[in-house]
Amino acid sequence: MPETPPSIDNLQLRSEEVQEIITTPPAWLIRWGITLVFVITCGVVLLSFFIKYPDLIMSRVMVTTVEPTEKIIARTSGQIDKLWVGNGEKVQAGHPLASIKSTSDVQSVLLLKKILNDLPFGKDNGFFFPIDSLSDVVLGEIEPAFVEFERSYMEFRLLERLQPSLVQLEGNRQSIQEIHERLNSQLAQKKILERKVRLVETDFKRNKILYEDGVIAAKDFESREMEFLQMQEQVNEMIISISQLQEALVNAGQMLKSTQVLKEQDESRALINLIQSYHGLKRAVKVWERNYLLVSSTDGEVSFQGVWGEHQFVQSGEHVFSILPYQRSELLGKMIVSSQNTGKISMGQRVLIKLDNFPFQQFGTLRGEVGSISVSPDEEGNYVVYSALPDGTKTSYGKEIQLKQELLGTAEIITEDLSVAERLFFKLKSVTEY
Repeated sequence: MPETPPSIDNLQLRSEEVQEIITTPPAWLIRWGITLVFVITCGVVLLSFFIKYPDLIMSRVMVTTVEPTEKIIARTSGQIDKLWVGNGEKVQAGHPLASIKSTSDVQSVLLLKKILNDLPFGKDNGFFFPIDSLSDVVLGEIEPAFVEFERSYMEFRLLERLQPSLVQLEGNRQSIQEIHERLNSQLAQKKILERKVRLVETDFKRNKILYEDGVIAAKDFESREMEFLQMQEQVNEMIISISQLQEALVNAGQMLKSTQVLKEQDESRALINLIQSYHGLKRAVKVWERNYLLVSSTDGEVSFQGVWGEHQFVQSGEHVFSILPYQRSELLGKMIVSSQNTGKISMGQRVLIKLDNFPFQQFGTLRGEVGSISVSPDEEGNYVVYSALPDGTKTSYGKEIQLKQELLGTAEIITEDLSVAERLFFKLKSVTEY
């Protein structure tokens, strides 16, 4: 008789390891894994709307004062002749910093410049200039202009003192007076002569009647006629003499006017030459000063750049000194931004400035705001953007940075403060457009 098959409950179809896995309930991570991933994904998506990832434009920046730092550039190559200041010394506008060797004596040029600037030269002081006090100066490149001024000045003074035209004018006036007197005398004589002529004419007419009546002889009549003709001749001569005197009077008057015109022309020419040579001398001094004298044009503190002592050689175009202005509380940042994405830049946008000299991880960043943008690009296609620094040199870590010179760094212009989600949507939108 066949054996009865075992029941299903008594069957052992799997090993003990498999039985253990099947009988052990799963962990919570496996039971809730999908739910957890879904929640995390939703949380990340939700956070992407709050996490900001701003749109930045990077640029190099130079932080300086609103009143810019003045750069003193050598315009002529040569040796430093004299230094008047030390590094870090405070100077006033117009103070000489150094001079470059030339054929001129610096002290002589400075003396001449002081006289030109301090002494009023014009009608108020009679165009006076202390030319004698400059007899021993050594002016070198300025010498031709000074010689021309000296010649014009001496010519003006000689003409003013000697007045050569006055002698000629006085002679002309005396000549006119004498001619007037002779003319008046001739006119008076002419009146007397005309009266005599009338008397002789009356006597001639009377004798003519007597001659025609046969009372007197022909010889007596002819004698009276001759006397009458002689008197008429004297009258004609007198008229000619008066006419000549009148012509001489006119010529003398014209001569007087010509002399007066020449006098005014000489004086005007001398004065014009003097004024022109004076301004030419001032221009020559300015040209020399521009080429050989390094002068501060603003109040501030001197910073040596390319020079450290006298007799040092400097090249034309070399940056020798910098003048840092006293007023350093109001600062700005100058940025050169390429044309790419500059359309996003607008007034008031935030700017984060990371200085090269002060690592931002340790000192923090400077906060700025876009103040102005150039209207058109430069030759290289870049735009100049200026940023105001409302907090000055106070960093985001609350540290105060002392501005001793221009500070260089990197600027980040925050054009749009977008979230991660917005950036993602922008990307998806750009993909769908293509």
